[in-house]
Amino acid sequence: MATEITVLDFKLSNTFSEYCTHMNAPEQQKMFREMGVKTFYIGECIGDSKRATVMFEGPENVLYNIFISPETKPIVEASGHIYEETKITRWKNNCPNC
Repeated sequence: MATEITVLDFKLSNTFSEYCTHMNAPEQQKMFREMGVKTFYIGECIGDSKRATVMFEGPENVLYNIFISPETKPIVEASGHIYEETKITRWKNNCPNC
């Protein structure tokens, strides 16, 4: 299975610090490990502290399929992530020499 980078750009209902605390909590990190997903960047928007981006690396489609499932909306929003209007971009390396 190919590795995919999934980038989420979204608004926050809480502070960036509270969001980071949630994302870095042991139970969250355990869940990501079980899915085979790594969080490798969490950033606060310069000039808009209520906007964040997160970059994940994991098996193709895993995080995307979980995120778009309506059943996961309450779990996503528990972190302070505002589900609506989230921009999702997905990336994979198709370069044979990279």
